[in-house]
Amino acid sequence: MKLILSVLAISVFAALCSAQDDAAYKDAMKAVNASAGGRGGGALGAAITAKDTAAAAAAAKKVEAGFDTILAYWQAKKVDDAIALSTTARDAAKSIADSTDADAQAAARMKLQQTCNPCHQAHRGGMPPNFEIK
Repeated sequence: MKLILSVLAISVFAALCSAQDDAAYKDAMKAVNASAGGRGGGALGAAITAKDTAAAAAAAKKVEAGFDTILAYWQAKKVDDAIALSTTARDAAKSIADSTDADAQAAARMKLQQTCNPCHQAHRGGMPPNFEIK
């Protein structure tokens, strides 16, 4: 009986942790989208288009922080392709944040953008605004 209760308690705890991880992941994805997503590329895209390197760096720091959370999520799940794409995206955002050269920031943004679609195709299901994690 104690074994059954222990297994049940561990299962409930694992489910709660997983739900919290999913929520943090979804919040990070929404934050990244707000800073760098959409057709105009959010604040990051606007700053890079305007060649405002300081504003691009500030927006990129938010994107980098979001990808830190996203990367940790995929590392915990041990999903190799998502880990690689998240790492590339995070590193590209860091490059933008660390650079004062508008052309280098634009190139890094292109590298970041190239990670979105492959990951979404492989690991996002459902329809807006109710996306699911696959």
